[in-house]
Amino acid sequence: MSRDSLSHRLLDSVSRDFFRPLSRASAALYIDCADRIADTAGDAGRVPHAEAIAVIRETLAAHPGIVLDEDEGASLRDARQKAGQIFNRLCDAGWIEDQQLGLHERWALVSPGLRPLLRLLRELAEDEIAELTTFADTVRGVCETLEREDILDPLLRTADELRATVTDLNARLENAVIQLHGVEKLISIFDQRQRASESPAETLRLLYAEFGAGQHMVCYDALRRNGLLPRLQVARSKVGDSRDQPMVKERLAEGLAAHYGWPTDEAYARAERALRDLERRLAAIRLVADAIDARMASFNQLSQQRYRYQTELRGRRPEIIKAYCDALNAAHAGGRLGAMRDTAPDFAPLVPEMRCFYGIGSLARTRRMKTPADLSFSQSGNRENDEDDTLAALRERQRLALTPQRAARLVARLADKLAATTGTDQFTASSVDEMLDLLATAAYDHATTMDGKTIRWKVEGHRRANGLDPETIPHDEQAGWRMERFAITRHA
Repeated sequence: MSRDSLSHRLLDSVSRDFFRPLSRASAALYIDCADRIADTAGDAGRVPHAEAIAVIRETLAAHPGIVLDEDEGASLRDARQKAGQIFNRLCDAGWIEDQQLGLHERWALVSPGLRPLLRLLRELAEDEIAELTTFADTVRGVCETLEREDILDPLLRTADELRATVTDLNARLENAVIQLHGVEKLISIFDQRQRASESPAETLRLLYAEFGAGQHMVCYDALRRNGLLPRLQVARSKVGDSRDQPMVKERLAEGLAAHYGWPTDEAYARAERALRDLERRLAAIRLVADAIDARMASFNQLSQQRYRYQTELRGRRPEIIKAYCDALNAAHAGGRLGAMRDTAPDFAPLVPEMRCFYGIGSLARTRRMKTPADLSFSQSGNRENDEDDTLAALRERQRLALTPQRAARLVARLADKLAATTGTDQFTASSVDEMLDLLATAAYDHATTMDGKTIRWKVEGHRRANGLDPETIPHDEQAGWRMERFAITRHA
């Protein structure tokens, strides 16, 4: 076993019995005892022995259904003796330490390895969406840090500053990726709940009320609408350029060697790996976000299939009809249909006319077959013309689309600085493209340019103040059209 392997380093830090309480049938008891003792100990990390025993007794009372083993006090009837046995097992595992300072002074110390274990267990059990979706703030902070011009400049930054910056960015991005995977875990929980839904109403409530309003939708809003994906791409390109500069790696290796005491060769290799990890994690944000979008699409498809299965295949109405038919068969078993002619009906249908299908007419109708489509490749000489026409149609559709980018270009051209204001009375559109740019400014209020910068603006018209007197609203001529006058103010 290599000394650098995770298992070797882990077993050097904790005993082999450290994870044994988690594999017991009474694992829930140990987890709750450790959580409550650590919470009671607080930052001091210790609690009186008598108080720790009282906490274990209360936890035992809260888990009446757990069956204990012999070494956990299964044969004992006294609750205090059982609590003492659980306390001893916690000490054997190394979760807490028993400290005897005197005859009347005894403490229970929280083990240094218990707090990371509890933090991991809390993360695995986390179901509060708001705690897991703060990754957007982390990613935004990373982008703001990397957007500084001299943040990775080896001539302006000392070796220790460069080391601290790269280490901090890697830690924050790793935390953001973990939070994104937490959001993915929440969607999988919704998936499991949807598979176990018992009624169409519950299926729709999970889809529209709980899942649709959940904060996991922030993945789409934060990364796409707020323009974080282009900023991440720009930051990744900047890190990639820095990784190709030998001076950056040498300055970073110098800081790592001075901080950790590593040899020069190892520090240089670690510096190169740190920059590579930083670039990889910047790219991983988008990959995980795409995986979350795929899970969301899968959940929507599952919900639709589940609702169709519950309403069409095993809905309540087919079950009622089947039960009614079974009751009729049981009541008239052995009888003849001709003898039922004069029998009073069970109920009168609430329809003016009713027709019952029987015989061949009750069978399912034959589906109409669609004419097969011709999927053969054309060998005529018009194929290039068809491709050119298709590309031309796509270009024309893209040219006429109202996108936030075309609005941002117009705002940046007309209002080239913050707090600048322009309006339709100061600008005249000379073509259809400029008219579409002007309409796009009224449809959006912000956009992200190709260089990752965000431009924000506000549109105000006269109709808001003079809506009751439309004849007083001024109009302007734009590209052969008359439109109500409005002003554009740039904010960012």
